[in-house]
Amino acid sequence: MKALLLIDIQNGLTKKKRLFHENLFFNTINTAIKTFRDSDSKIIFVQHNNKPLQNGTPDWDIDSRIDKHDNDYAIQKRHGNAFQNSNLEDTLLELGIDSITVCGLVSHGCVKETCLGGLEAGFNTSLLKNGHTNWNRNAEILVSETEKDLENIGVTIYDLNPTSEKSLHDMPVNELGHLFPILIQDYSEKWIDLYQTEKKLITESFLPSDIVSIDHIGSTSIPGIKAKPTIDILLQINKEVDLTSIKNTFKSLGYSINEHSENPPPHFLFVKGYSTDGFKGQAYHVHIRYEGDWDEIRFRNYLVKHREVAKEYEALKLKLAEKFRNDREAYTNSKTDWIEKINAITRKQAL
Repeated sequence: MKALLLIDIQNGLTKKKRLFHENLFFNTINTAIKTFRDSDSKIIFVQHNNKPLQNGTPDWDIDSRIDKHDNDYAIQKRHGNAFQNSNLEDTLLELGIDSITVCGLVSHGCVKETCLGGLEAGFNTSLLKNGHTNWNRNAEILVSETEKDLENIGVTIYDLNPTSEKSLHDMPVNELGHLFPILIQDYSEKWIDLYQTEKKLITESFLPSDIVSIDHIGSTSIPGIKAKPTIDILLQINKEVDLTSIKNTFKSLGYSINEHSENPPPHFLFVKGYSTDGFKGQAYHVHIRYEGDWDEIRFRNYLVKHREVAKEYEALKLKLAEKFRNDREAYTNSKTDWIEKINAITRKQAL
């Protein structure tokens, strides 16, 4: 039996200063909580109880950004090592736990000490990658050194999103075409709901100042027309946002990155819903741009306003989908002239 140990994710620490890769940290931990719950593993919150983090005060409470349930287990500790002078080991043994995954605060302090305590107590111990952090000036170095030190003495680094040996990027175009055929479906009201849900997930993963705007684009954003059921999203970001942080955040949300030098800066497209076995769940494309006057938004607005043009676009897509069912590149390229004709109209209107 496995258990996820969440160490000291309490208001008095999480809100002391901004944590290193804070959004990635919270996203990773909530993903791990869901993963462990889905496999009927145990979720155990460990809370430090001392003067700054005194039981019964707001600082003692678990940060509300964490998906804590009332039936999750809770342990109190007074030392860096959660096993020292606490009932953690007894609780794990009573639950039949033989394997623990540790996450929380801070990397080089209580998290590291608890991993050492787990090894000493005889538990198979792992550390959740991207699920531990701190707020120090040299935070990145401390995170990295903690992982290296623990891995050297037998702690496994548990990555929720390991790199697959077989990559979609390595597949030939014809194989990709058969894995992901062009499928045009009737318009569905759920496409708007899917966008709104994903928008909330994305915006809550960034600071408000990081995002300039976020828009639903592509055919699923145009009411009443048939389309491939892919939710396209245009995310305009502040130029000051750290690009590595963007990559890590989207990775934690289950996205893969496609870097396209031919795309506008910062040249990122994030995708979700694809696997080496074909479509897997809902497909999303998130196009990352810096602030600008983008064709995609004007194109969407024009087709929403001119229904007869939208139906013309629908007819073109149906024709091309039949002709290029397993050739996504040819399907996309064959729409270019028609789309550019509309873009030329909207650019002129924008002057």
